[in-house]
Amino acid sequence: MASVGDTENPFAALLQQSAGAPSNGISKELVEFILLFTLNKDVDHSRKHSVLCLADVIIADNSETGTLSEDLVAHAMFERLMLNDLAQYLVTPFQSTQGQEDAMQQHSMKYLHGAFNRCERKRQVGSERDKKDCDQIMKLIFNNASTCMRQPDLFLPQTFWLQWLDLFDMADEHDTSVQEFLIRVCDKVLEDDEQELEAIGALKAIFYPMLQHLQKQLVKDNLITIRKNLFWVLGYFVREKRAGMLGELLIDYTTPNPKAKGGDYMVTLFGQLLCVSIMPKTQNAPYEFFRDISLVSQQTDPSLWQLLSHHQQQLYMLIKQLLVQTPATKKKTLQWIANCLDANVARGHLWSTINLNMQQTVHSTASDAFMTSLSAVLMRLCAPLCVPSLKVLLVDPTYCAVSEAEQRKAKGVSMLKAYEETCLLPSEEGELRLTAAKYNFITEIFYLAHKAFELGNRACIERMTRMMRELQNTQTAYQDVATRDPNNDLTKNLLRMLQEQMQQVLCIRNGLAEPENDAAILRFFEASAIWLTEIAMIPRESYESALDKQDFAPQLLRNLELLSDTPPFVAPYMKSVPENIIDNIAAYLNFCRNFSGDQFIQMYTSSHDAFFKMILLFMGSSELVKNPHLRAKLADALEFLLPTQISGSNRKAFITHVFDNHPDRLQVVRSLLNVFVSIEMTGQSVQFEQKFNYRRPMYAIMEFLWTKQEHIECFRTLASEAENNMEAIEPPIFLRFINLLINDAIFLLDESLSNLEQIKQLQRAQDNGEWNNLSHSERQQQTTNLHHLGMLARFDNILGRDTINILKLLTTEIKSIFCHNSMVDRIAAMLNYFLLHLVGPQRERFKVKDKKEFEFDPAQTVLEIARIYINLSSDNSFCLAVTQDGRSYSDQLFGYAENILIRIGGGQLIGDMAEFAAKVQKMSADYKEEQELLADAPEEYLDPIISTLMTDPVVLPSSKVTVDRSTIARHLLSDQTDPFNREPLTMDKVKSNEALKLQIEQWIESKRSAAREKS
Repeated sequence: MASVGDTENPFAALLQQSAGAPSNGISKELVEFILLFTLNKDVDHSRKHSVLCLADVIIADNSETGTLSEDLVAHAMFERLMLNDLAQYLVTPFQSTQGQEDAMQQHSMKYLHGAFNRCERKRQVGSERDKKDCDQIMKLIFNNASTCMRQPDLFLPQTFWLQWLDLFDMADEHDTSVQEFLIRVCDKVLEDDEQELEAIGALKAIFYPMLQHLQKQLVKDNLITIRKNLFWVLGYFVREKRAGMLGELLIDYTTPNPKAKGGDYMVTLFGQLLCVSIMPKTQNAPYEFFRDISLVSQQTDPSLWQLLSHHQQQLYMLIKQLLVQTPATKKKTLQWIANCLDANVARGHLWSTINLNMQQTVHSTASDAFMTSLSAVLMRLCAPLCVPSLKVLLVDPTYCAVSEAEQRKAKGVSMLKAYEETCLLPSEEGELRLTAAKYNFITEIFYLAHKAFELGNRACIERMTRMMRELQNTQTAYQDVATRDPNNDLTKNLLRMLQEQMQQVLCIRNGLAEPENDAAILRFFEASAIWLTEIAMIPRESYESALDKQDFAPQLLRNLELLSDTPPFVAPYMKSVPENIIDNIAAYLNFCRNFSGDQFIQMYTSSHDAFFKMILLFMGSSELVKNPHLRAKLADALEFLLPTQISGSNRKAFITHVFDNHPDRLQVVRSLLNVFVSIEMTGQSVQFEQKFNYRRPMYAIMEFLWTKQEHIECFRTLASEAENNMEAIEPPIFLRFINLLINDAIFLLDESLSNLEQIKQLQRAQDNGEWNNLSHSERQQQTTNLHHLGMLARFDNILGRDTINILKLLTTEIKSIFCHNSMVDRIAAMLNYFLLHLVGPQRERFKVKDKKEFEFDPAQTVLEIARIYINLSSDNSFCLAVTQDGRSYSDQLFGYAENILIRIGGGQLIGDMAEFAAKVQKMSADYKEEQELLADAPEEYLDPIISTLMTDPVVLPSSKVTVDRSTIARHLLSDQTDPFNREPLTMDKVKSNEALKLQIEQWIESKRSAAREKS
């Protein structure tokens, strides 16, 4: 047994040192209270708590001195940490086990944390001497903790990451001691290792296995089973700014290699957290929710929404804490997000490709769940950009102009390929676009959030749209089969398929429509719309001031009034604003159609004003948005704001006052006609179905506007402008608009009647049993043909009906422009052509079964056409043009029409049409007489395009051909080239051929004089 005088014991000298200088030592009482051990073998049962007696391990101390030297305590403390069987050293108070668990704590880190807590408590209430001793003990605690962290092999088989995890688990939000202990231990590790990399390596060796363990658990978890305190545990790495090294450690752990594919981000810790959603974790994983559904089941699950909202809020807090912890964690976190978006850029093209090989993309890009969760996090981070703070006004529009890697680093541009974004206006090849001196965090997060929405939500919305179409097709097939035989195998298989498809749609739809996230998206897009309007309408002087400062953010909310199609000054930085900002807003508003009317947008009416103004400004101006397809999408978005039931939506109504009260509302007609015309002027081949989708919302808006007198006045004003500028270099917008309406109507009716005729032939062959003689593949081909023709006929008929309806509305109030000599022949010929086919002897050719299936309503079309005739009947030039149409007009035409009108209940129209027919017949007789009189006109007096006698001949400048003014004016509405040599041509370039005009007039007069003399 070692004693004070035993020189063989290595600790004897330390004990003598304690006896020799008691004032420099540490109080034995404090050692027992804090470190829970003693070197005194005399058992004192009056103690209030249990301790370990280490006299036999270190050295026995039975001296009267009240202190132990710091070195002796340090050695004793280290030896205590190395002991395995602590029970044999335990000394407990008389008839008490108080503190026994703490004294016998086998796990070194937990023991040291307990000692740290006891030391802190004693320090707060102790004397000055106690505080001094506590400081010495605290130093020893962290020395030993650092040793544990840097040399864990000394303490085998202890697992320190597990001990830390237990400490994190046991603490609650009121207990800050674990956080403080963790930070000070990590600081000590960094202090004790001369090489910082070695210190960080030591920390990673302890904490990476913990993070790995949590990640493995996450792989099996979903929204319901996920570890409840997971974010609390991860919070220890990010909550304190003093713990920057831990935040860096966390982000380093979750960062894949620099060449990682998009899908590789899903298998990181953050990736696993982002994959927890209502949607499947991966693209080929099973759908977990909405399994037990019937065909009329509940469409939402508020409890799932609550879980998803809570999870995404926790994720947001974790990322936000990393962004504010230190400059290093902020930089690494932004880089993680930017690299992740760049690795997943292929998702932007996923659902727009029809013949997509899914297997090629499933593993190369992240899942819908991952990307929509990342978008949700970024939307929450953008909250300060929204109303009321509106920090969006600090977003710089030149962010996407920085291309050089060094410049991106110097200016603070994290997005890797922002400079490759398609922008609202094109820049010339090699053009150097404006850039700011530096880009703030608000600008970064704004562009990252839009990119995340594009790659996440937008791709997901497109996917859901396709799935809903498939669901609709399956539903139709199921109902068709179920009515015939509800119990056969095909019916059962279709029902199972229907339930699976419905489950998939509900999972995606509910994942996208979670209310908290929906509100965050709406507010962010409202702010984005305000920002777009402000940067587009910046006054020249403000732009020049920004140019001097190299900071192009709008700074102020000017809220200027829209006074024209395009602002008087368009800033060059519009060449750097990416299209995806407008595209995202349009896609979101379009997505909102899927809901019955209980979304946040219904209540958050201030957003309506922001969207309305932005749409009016950008939809109508090719000077702000070059891409007409993007502008057409804005028309779709504008339709969503109509306070009526709209196509493709379950909502009954939408409460908004923008069309009545918005200060810029009177710009809507002009803006709408601009985009309507621009779709045709792209010089590109627009697929018919795409054109159908573009036109449909525009017609719906026009029909609604026609219910508002002040908007009707806007149509009238544009018509008057057109009449006053018929020969302008740039044909007036209203003239081009009605020209397109007529073009569309003619094309659509032709196509529709042709398709209906083919459908009738196929239906007749099927009914006659002719298909029975065909092979299985040939029958399938005929069925496919019938379906395809039916779809085309349906498109034609819907759009044709809408086109005729708009013409009917326009002609109720606006007449003279339709009767102008450049338009009147076309509108008359069109109406005659329609009427002849719908009421004439050949109408039976188009009589198909199931007319409603093809949206074919000839009776309604006849009524609409009759109303247009009557609307224009007061103008003699129109009546004359009706008779001059040699293709479709005959004296019997209106007789056929009268018979049909009587049959379908035409009412007042029957009498009106009879009166019109009499007027036209009289004019027809006069016209025939005139034609016979002028039948032998010389060749040079005839228009070379339509072979009619010219009344106002003009010479085309490049081809030198003479044509009638009305003919070339009509041609130039659709094609601004010389029809004889394709050279560019505008009306101001044509020259009147006065000499020829005089000759024609004299020849006509001579013919008339001769006829008068003869009679």
